[in-house]
Amino acid sequence: MANPSTSSSGSRSSATAARLTPHQWIPISVGTTGSSSSDRTFARALGLTEASFYYDRIFNGTADIVWQYTVQVAGGHAQGAALFSEMNVARTWAALKRYYPLLGSRMQLEDDNETIAFIVQERALFEHQPGEVTLGTASSQDEITSLVWRLIRDKPMEYNHIMARVLAFKREDMPGAYSVLFKAAHAVTDGISGAILARTFFDVLCAPPFTIPPLEERLAMARPSDALSPTMKMSPARQRWRRAIGKVTFLNRRNKLAGGHTIPRKDTVTTYCTPSATDTVLKRIDIAESRAILDACRRHKVTFGAAIPVISQMALTRFLHRRFLRGDLTLDDWEHRRRQPMHYGGPLNLRPYLDEAWQRAGGRDGDLAHDRLLRLLAAIHARPVWCAQGRGRAPRGGRVRSIRTQLVRTLKHPLLPEIAYARQPLYVLRKKMIAAHWEAMSKGEPLPEFPELTKLDAAPSDFVFTGGVSSVGDMSLIMPSNYPLPQDHPLSIRHRHTLNPRLSTIGSDAATTDAQPQPSAPPKLPTTSAADAVLQMVNNSTHLHSRPSEFFLGNGTTRGHLELFLTFDANVHSRLDVEEYMQDCYEAAMYYFGGQDVAPTKGKL
Repeated sequence: MANPSTSSSGSRSSATAARLTPHQWIPISVGTTGSSSSDRTFARALGLTEASFYYDRIFNGTADIVWQYTVQVAGGHAQGAALFSEMNVARTWAALKRYYPLLGSRMQLEDDNETIAFIVQERALFEHQPGEVTLGTASSQDEITSLVWRLIRDKPMEYNHIMARVLAFKREDMPGAYSVLFKAAHAVTDGISGAILARTFFDVLCAPPFTIPPLEERLAMARPSDALSPTMKMSPARQRWRRAIGKVTFLNRRNKLAGGHTIPRKDTVTTYCTPSATDTVLKRIDIAESRAILDACRRHKVTFGAAIPVISQMALTRFLHRRFLRGDLTLDDWEHRRRQPMHYGGPLNLRPYLDEAWQRAGGRDGDLAHDRLLRLLAAIHARPVWCAQGRGRAPRGGRVRSIRTQLVRTLKHPLLPEIAYARQPLYVLRKKMIAAHWEAMSKGEPLPEFPELTKLDAAPSDFVFTGGVSSVGDMSLIMPSNYPLPQDHPLSIRHRHTLNPRLSTIGSDAATTDAQPQPSAPPKLPTTSAADAVLQMVNNSTHLHSRPSEFFLGNGTTRGHLELFLTFDANVHSRLDVEEYMQDCYEAAMYYFGGQDVAPTKGKL
């Protein structure tokens, strides 16, 4: 399979590939002595989740993420020019790559055509490739938005050989303002990583140089979740037993995923391997309404993340009922949908469930994660028709509690790491097939066969996935607005520069001998006042390169505003339909959790 995003293995031998595992970085080049930045090179194999994102990326940049931040610099033009000078931005990005070495890595398919490796060359962490750091000016937000779409949709393979990029633009329409964009492969970041990346970048940008820990220490933190499971300290026989039971549990859960339906869409036989035309819709709820919704969730002892699948079901039911009333859905289709469940899935953060020594070394709060997520599928049974017909407030508590129960049951399952591991071979092979079929179709060649897929998935043939959901919570807890961070801020990498003795215990029995329970809520963190801030973040957004047919609803709280954001494939979904559905989500949230009666959208019935 052609691989435009990675380099050839060159003189590397299959014997070297055989030595690579996801569990340990190995030196493959010792470099030279006496140089300011060594030519040492390290490698390890990708974990299974990382490998699935590798196949995403070679499939037209699928799953790449772009984060956009607007910041205001205090002190006028001179201060901004100094902060965002080419030298200072390059210094800052080099510091981030040295602290998070996967940002400066490359992915490489080995000679055996099976093993995929991360290659980290120490010199590449100090130096930048063309296109890796970009500075310029922008006349307006519209120009920045156009650039975002160029990165994520129009030319997603441009500079695809670079794992992560930073682009900074002085805003001509906003004195003292700059727009900063980060683009990164999903193999080395996840959605929450944008907050960690931005927080670290702006903190380092505003501060003098500091000591970076040795590369070996940082590589020890950059290991896949496969290698950080607490069960790694068990005997090999016990690990095999747990993985066998985890696989059976996973297959049994897949086998129960019968039926389902989703928002009307235009699918074809080639949709699955046609690159998505990514689009997004954002709904920002005002502060007073956001507070009312979140307060109601607290009173009912649920999170908004647990409520969002139910809100989505209410919104989609209302959307479909309008379609039926105006004749866009047949009676048979409506009756069929009425009786079908809705299957939602989304990522759960695995960081708190990984190796405790790794967590204490900074993994829990400062890991620029790349595969720390478990995809959970939750089912909601068919909605009674009174919901669509608007006969008063529904007893939504039972359904929200059902979602919460499914979440708790999953997270407290004694085989959680093994169940998470069991799903990964299916996802890797499925994404490998999609990338291979896309390449074959573009060349007019026969589609390669992957008969193993049927052995890895037990989902019934009538299973229909309704959509993805995700909640990032209150971003202010991990992404402050004012920079630089205070001297005593625990999330600043400038104060994590001493060699951590616990790194040597990661994955060993010693890792649990003095484990302390993790706090249920983060402590109140010190802040930089607006008067003392050199730089202030005023706006931000996240953009994901969607997969074919994707319909993914996210939510989070930013500067007091609850936000709903939906990423979808415009090849199969109508933007007008998505906007209508998002309005229904907002009205459902306000009606059932905001304590308000929302007037029905009569004009659309």
